[in-house]
Amino acid sequence: MLEVDDLHVSYGAVNAVHGVSMRAEPGKVTLVLGANGAGKTTSLRAVAGFHRPRSGTVQLDGVDLTGKRAHVMVRHSMVLVPEGRRVFPTLTVVENLRIGGYRASRAQVDETIEEVYSQFPILSERRGTAAGLLSGGEQQMLAFGRALMSQPKAILMDEPSMGLAPTMVDTVMTKVRQIADRGIAVLMVEQNADAGLAIADEVSVITRGRTVWTGPTADADRAAVRAVLGDAALDDPDIGIGREPTAGGGTGER
Repeated sequence: MLEVDDLHVSYGAVNAVHGVSMRAEPGKVTLVLGANGAGKTTSLRAVAGFHRPRSGTVQLDGVDLTGKRAHVMVRHSMVLVPEGRRVFPTLTVVENLRIGGYRASRAQVDETIEEVYSQFPILSERRGTAAGLLSGGEQQMLAFGRALMSQPKAILMDEPSMGLAPTMVDTVMTKVRQIADRGIAVLMVEQNADAGLAIADEVSVITRGRTVWTGPTADADRAAVRAVLGDAALDDPDIGIGREPTAGGGTGER
């Protein structure tokens, strides 16, 4: 299990994150919601080892990884799929995958590549194609596959649906669900709340650098609206999340 407790992250004198706590269990997706600038990506990058926390703890299966660099996190089976995918555009699909498995033996890499091809058949079809020539959705599949090459226990995902066509968003979210179903803990920042809620098991809501709510997805509706749309949305009769019809035909809070 990945556990983040009371994380604080600063950029110089600016306290960007000051009290974020969240967790992701094996086989489950934890969705991190919040408005733009709430501290979601900063928190994720600090957990992944790209920013050093000022205080707080990051543990994976009881091992304290707080403040470790990103390459050390990978050695401990935690990897980040960054915002914007960040594939190597001039390298082929298979070359990108091999980079993801840089710590494994050649035999292990070849075996894992075949597993990735099985889960993402489009990558097998495009194996000799330069990554920069892939569509946005295909590049996201490649970023997922590259992460899986390290045989992770936990995968952090930052805005996997960003910039994708609506028809591709559902495909990407289905793949996220399938990755978790392999027994991997997934901690995902996603601005598309509807898409994320459709596949998530748990939700953490971050507002102004602090976790303000955590719980099962089934209980997250009103918290998600508050985080993404603001408090005023809760009183908007045109927004049905968190409300149900009353006998008189109006709306009433659950």
